Amino acid sequence: MPNTNSYTPNYRAREMAQLLRATQAGECAAVIGLSGAGKSNLLRALAERHHSHPHPHLLADWNRLAAPTAPALFDLLRRTVGDPTEAADPLAALEAALGAKLSSPEARLTLLLDRSDALAATAAHSPQIFSNLRALRDVFKYQLTYIIAARRPLDAHNELAELFFGNTLWLGPLSEEDAEWTVRRYMARKQLQWPEKVIRQLREITRAYPSFLRAACEAYAGGCALSEEALAAHPAMRARLTEFWEDAPTPEELQLSGLSGLPLLNAARPSKAPIAVNFDTHKLTAKEKLLLDYFLQHPEAVCEKDALIRAAWPEDKVFVQGVRDDSLAQLIRRLREKIEPDPAQPRHILTLPGRGYKFTP
Repeated sequence: MPNTNSYTPNYRAREMAQLLRATQAGECAAVIGLSGAGKSNLLRALAERHHSHPHPHLLADWNRLAAPTAPALFDLLRRTVGDPTEAADPLAALEAALGAKLSSPEARLTLLLDRSDALAATAAHSPQIFSNLRALRDVFKYQLTYIIAARRPLDAHNELAELFFGNTLWLGPLSEEDAEWTVRRYMARKQLQWPEKVIRQLREITRAYPSFLRAACEAYAGGCALSEEALAAHPAMRARLTEFWEDAPTPEELQLSGLSGLPLLNAARPSKAPIAVNFDTHKLTAKEKLLLDYFLQHPEAVCEKDALIRAAWPEDKVFVQGVRDDSLAQLIRRLREKIEPDPAQPRHILTLPGRGYKFTP
């Protein structure tokens, strides 16, 4: 029986409730999350709390898939359902195991398919796998449901994807309560004592995105300063950020994940992922070009005035505060006149009162 004490009682409470509403209504659901969003933790927590009758949610971990083939997948699902015997026909054996579990009209069962990005790879070897899983769902309609976890939605054109159109959850940052629990669990494991201020700063700098929050804890425990620049440069955080950007998330995916404009994330944006530029830059002055280049390197991020000034005036080591603020405002105005369709109502360079500016491509 799974350990039911691994997670705090309210862990991912909003997301958990949304998924349970779907499965209790006999519908399937998809958990979509970029690298490090905590998809596996969510499914494990769901399985721990709801592993028994009247409606068990059983976790099938793709990491335990023996081979990227349909028979291996059906064997994994059959073992997940509770039938450990070997079978000559894995699909028929899986259907029989499901039939035994769902023999009563009131019986319900949800299969949690973790790491199901591998489903596409499995389908490459066994193209019929999508139709097989869909057929099983149709045999036990409203009794058998699936929750899949993946970095991106399934291809909309395959038969299985249709099951998830009505219930797709994009996974993002942790709640404040879950983030504090995550940090305190790390502290307890490492026998550390950090003040409330540090816990709050860790949460704010990482926006409580699970993998970034864990990396920040590791970095801070290793003596790293609590600043975006220092954390982004630390090996623990750099590894997480590199893995994150390797998936080349789109601006829409960042927004759906609650990560748009996160300075920590933009600090590690790879240079090989430039923003497409449709502006005529030939008429820009040298400083206007420096300013635009900085904005292009930090899309959707809060760009503080000091950072913009250092980017546009790198040669000036001393600049009186009042003068340089005025100079920056004038430079912004001139750049808007050259790249904005309507400089009076800018849509690319937005002013954030008291904070700085934000560039929207």
